Amino acid sequence: MCLNDAAKAEYARKNHCKFPAGDMCAGQPIKPSTQCCGANRFSGKPEVHDKFQTVESGINALHWWTAYKAECPGMTQSGAPPDALWAQCVPGQKHNPSKDDWPVVIVEKNGASRDYCIDGCSTPKSVVWGLWKSGVFIFNDKDNPTGNGPGGIGATSSFFNSCAAHDRCFQTCSIGTDQSACDNKLLADMLAACATIPPAHITTFINFIGQPDDENTRKKCIGAAKDMHTGLQAAGSPAFKTRRTQYCQCCK
Repeated sequence: MCLNDAAKAEYARKNHCKFPAGDMCAGQPIKPSTQCCGANRFSGKPEVHDKFQTVESGINALHWWTAYKAECPGMTQSGAPPDALWAQCVPGQKHNPSKDDWPVVIVEKNGASRDYCIDGCSTPKSVVWGLWKSGVFIFNDKDNPTGNGPGGIGATSSFFNSCAAHDRCFQTCSIGTDQSACDNKLLADMLAACATIPPAHITTFINFIGQPDDENTRKKCIGAAKDMHTGLQAAGSPAFKTRRTQYCQCCK
């Protein structure tokens, strides 16, 4: 186990010896700028780890988050400069050009750590179109599918703030918060937005085949929220893994 300076001094005093110069981990010297002491996920014994992950496979491609939590119990928010995974965080541009469907809308500072990149609801374009065509969404809009369009209720039914909080959750390095916790909080927030819609409110609109239609807005909002949550549970794991790889470092 790696010791801080005070612990090293106490160890040297008690054992009447001089602690080896430089940072050590499991008897091996480490480069403190890029390496630190983690744990072997099977034995729990100390071993040298890279602070930052720069490839999406991370530590374990199949069970990345479980492995990372076991190997890096002292993990923290990454303050690394841009790299192959975290190339940019610029409004109007995609966070990860090869992986993301939607551009960044808001950039939020997070102390000395990497900025939060907020793109709102990240449902793929093809899925948004499919949900609109099937009638789950009233409008072909990822952030406000039951309000953003002619005849819509407007910002009242927007999921943008709910999805922005979900973005932060995926991008916050917390051992106690896994994908399910982030997704379930998103559902609760979306349903809270739906609850602000008057129960009897009707949206009159033109549907995807160009015909007049009308729907109970709150019911459609609730249905949209539940379908988005179901989709995240089924297909959101790669995005969660990518974000945690981008935003977590093994230890300080």
